[in-house]
Amino acid sequence: MDKLLEQISITVEDSFSPINYIAYILLCAVLLYLLSVVYNRYGQSISNRHQLSKVLMIVGLTTFIIISIVKSSLALSLGLVGALSIVRFRTAIKEPEELGYFFMAIAIGLGMGANQLLPTLVGFIVLLLIIVLQHKGQSSSITQNLLINLECDTDKKTTIIKEISDTVSENATQVDVKRIKHEATSVAINFLVKVKSLEDLNSINEKLIAIDPNIQVTFIDNTL
Repeated sequence: MDKLLEQISITVEDSFSPINYIAYILLCAVLLYLLSVVYNRYGQSISNRHQLSKVLMIVGLTTFIIISIVKSSLALSLGLVGALSIVRFRTAIKEPEELGYFFMAIAIGLGMGANQLLPTLVGFIVLLLIIVLQHKGQSSSITQNLLINLECDTDKKTTIIKEISDTVSENATQVDVKRIKHEATSVAINFLVKVKSLEDLNSINEKLIAIDPNIQVTFIDNTL
């Protein structure tokens, strides 16, 4: 039995090389940084891409460390399976694109942690080419926080909110309602909108003023 365990077990001391480990983790960090740059440049997510790009590097490097630890030990691998079976990740993924980039970060961490440099590099380059080619020819977009404040009677609030929502939706390529606040004689709405150009922002502003000349409309850059 002891001989069988010795045959299927590889100790960390026999396989670990500090130089290789440092080289691979640095390469992994470089690839993840490039991934975050690509996500910031070509991502279409309406969420704050700058914030998520930082998380991609953390996820990828964490995956690298885990794989580096467990790859040379059957016991640690089985222990990891048991540990992950009781972990629950409850962070909501708002858009499919975010999930795709998370899988890319995990794949980079897995490949580099397992010392699979060539397959990881080839796969990463192919994915980057696909992302760039998909983005090529698409018009740039502008993401803005839209803050709307309006004084109105209680019995008119439902109608006013519907008119405002319809107006914003008709002139934006993507709309996300962040907050609706009701007060006694007023209503405040916060949208996160994506438009193709500044002309679309001007169009939204003009049509909202047409609903009520006293409406307060504020656009705020989403990256602030």
